[in-house]
Amino acid sequence: MQDPSSWLSSRDQIAPDWRDRIFVFWLGPAELSETRLEGLRTLTTSECRIHLVTEQTLASFVLPGRPFHAAFAFLSPIHQSDYLRAYFMHHFGGGYTDIKRCHASWKPAFEAIEREEALGAGYGEVPGGTARFHKSKIAGQRYFLDRPAGALEMAWRYRRTKRLRAYVIGNGAFIFRPDTELTGRWLSIVEKRLDILLPHLKANPARYPKEVPGVDYGDGPSRYPVPWSFLLGDVLAPLTLEYHRRILQLVPAPDFENYE
Repeated sequence: MQDPSSWLSSRDQIAPDWRDRIFVFWLGPAELSETRLEGLRTLTTSECRIHLVTEQTLASFVLPGRPFHAAFAFLSPIHQSDYLRAYFMHHFGGGYTDIKRCHASWKPAFEAIEREEALGAGYGEVPGGTARFHKSKIAGQRYFLDRPAGALEMAWRYRRTKRLRAYVIGNGAFIFRPDTELTGRWLSIVEKRLDILLPHLKANPARYPKEVPGVDYGDGPSRYPVPWSFLLGDVLAPLTLEYHRRILQLVPAPDFENYE
C-alpha cells in the first residue's frame, strides 16, 4: 500500500484540474496515530489523487491577494481545518475528506458532478449529525449564515433543517466545483464570522487542539470563544440545504467508528 508521506503536497505539486483529487488536512502538534494512519492509507480505495496538506506545506496554498483570514493563527487546529475546507473548495475545488477509513471509490461521484453539471456532492447527513447551530452564540448573539438572528428564528431554522436532513450533506467528506456562487458564499460567510470572532480570539486564542469553550482543561474553564460547529456545520448545513437541488449525494461516507 502507498506510503501516505508520499501524498504530502504543496501548491506547485497539484494539477490545475480539480477533478479526481481529494485534499486531506493534518494540522497542529499531534502526530498521526496508527489508527489515523490506517485511515489515511485506505484513501487509495477512492481511486483519486490524494493531497495531504500539513503545516509544512500549508503556506504554499495561500493565493496572491487572498491571504488566510487574520483570525486563522488564533484558531484551534480543528477550527483551522474548518476554515480551510471553505478556502480550498472555493479556490481549488475537488474533494475533501477527514482522516477516516474509506471503503469505496469516489470516481462515480466526480463523474456524476460533471455529467449532471452539479455544484458538488457529499453523503447524506447522518442521524443526529445536524449541527445545533441554534445554540451557537458569540457574546450572547446568535447568527444565521452571515447575519445576526434571534432565538425564535434560530430555533425554527434548526427544526426545519433537522426535518429536511435528507437534503443536507455531512461535513466529513465532499466534493465541490471551485469558484461557484455556493463556494463563494461559504467562504464569505465563514470570513464574516471570523471578523466577529477576531477581537475575542486575540484575547483568548486556542491553547488546545480540540478546545471547547467552557471546558476545564486543568486551568479553569476555557474562554476560547469559538463554538464547536460555528465555522463549519453551522454554515454548511443550511447552505447545502439551500442549494440541495444542485448537490448530489454520491460521495462514500467515511467510517465514523474507532478513527482516533
